[in-house]
Amino acid sequence: MTQRPFLMLAALVALAAPAWAHHSAAMFDFRNPQKAKGTVKMIEVINPHSHIMMTITDKKGTRDWTFEGHSASNFYRAGFNRGAVKPGDTITVTYAPMRDGSDGGYIVAFTTPKGGKVGFDPPG
Repeated sequence: MTQRPFLMLAALVALAAPAWAHHSAAMFDFRNPQKAKGTVKMIEVINPHSHIMMTITDKKGTRDWTFEGHSASNFYRAGFNRGAVKPGDTITVTYAPMRDGSDGGYIVAFTTPKGGKVGFDPPG
């Protein structure tokens, strides 16, 4: 009988582990989509989240921004094709900005160098 509480605790921890592993999107402002144009430094269309690093010049100067995005499967369903974007390409990203005002955000959509659209329409 002394093992039963231990087994119950172990089962609860195992069930809760996936919840600990997932993070919130609360840091992004999806109601205020923005656009940024820049040069791709790195693109990773991978699971669980894709990433694009771009060099962007705006009124604050030139610097690298990192954007997070959907999973690889969502990117492909949204029109992405491998090789459509590579380092050195200039693209425009529609993104949900960081709520704290820092550079970067969550990719909603982007245009490829050839004008193709990849992504999802912003809310509202």
